[in-house]
Amino acid sequence: MIRHLLSDGSATDVIGWLEEIGHDEIGISPGVGSSLSIRRDRVITARRAPAAAGGGPPLRVAAEDLEQAALTGWLAEHAALGEWTLRAGGGFTGRANSCLAVGDPGCDVADAAEVIVSWSAEHGIEPRAQVIAGSSADRALIELGWRQTYVTTDVMVARLAGFLGSDLPSPEVRVTETFEASWLAAYHRSRPNDADPAILELILAGNPPRAFASFGPAEPTAIARGHVSGPWLGLAAIWVAPERRRHGLATAMMRALGHWGARRGARWVYLQVAAANTTAVAAYERLGFQRHHAYRYVRPASTAR
Repeated sequence: MIRHLLSDGSATDVIGWLEEIGHDEIGISPGVGSSLSIRRDRVITARRAPAAAGGGPPLRVAAEDLEQAALTGWLAEHAALGEWTLRAGGGFTGRANSCLAVGDPGCDVADAAEVIVSWSAEHGIEPRAQVIAGSSADRALIELGWRQTYVTTDVMVARLAGFLGSDLPSPEVRVTETFEASWLAAYHRSRPNDADPAILELILAGNPPRAFASFGPAEPTAIARGHVSGPWLGLAAIWVAPERRRHGLATAMMRALGHWGARRGARWVYLQVAAANTTAVAAYERLGFQRHHAYRYVRPASTAR
């Protein structure tokens, strides 16, 4: 925050990100794509402000609202089913290949279930719904004979300002909004797959604003991805090569993406982790994250394994 004199002798404040300190001027960016130069001899006071905007506790946000905010962070082909969202992405990941059953489908759940089955058949994927654990949609589909598949996932949240604290982004972490081949190669090492490259790019990079963090020279040894939707920053694809683990790289990338997200208006941050992965859950708790809710996937009993 910089208080400075205007040409008429009055004073004003500007809050933004410090970009440059020159001999005669200071460069500050009040928002994305904006910049302002202030003459040094007109500066009255300057102080450091929190990197992210404030806001109430993220635990007060409804699980349904958070799931809707997270929707575009992992999305390929999709269609509305009332407030539910049918999704298909070539079979790559559960989130991109399931119906997000949150809200009102606009019809009886039994009819909605039939639509999910038909949509899935048309797109060559298994019928599956993502439900908030214990929600009305979860209970209704279970009553229809649908059964859980995969492990339950915990959604963990934190206030972004609290998560960032006073730490500046590490200069060793590179953050770019360009989807680069080197980042994708590291992603393939972290999660070997034979997904269609076009589908993979659509899911990972097709819904901006998103950014990609990496650590290392031409061949990254650590990566992470951030996606902003409204006031939420989602962190995903966090991976560190085995030989580089326990050096704080994951945390450094998460915080670098946190600063990127803060510039785009994010005030809360979320991530998703398998509930059974108690080691990861404990690590995120040490960083200030709390469990917000859990989701799981269900599908017709005839296809469940």
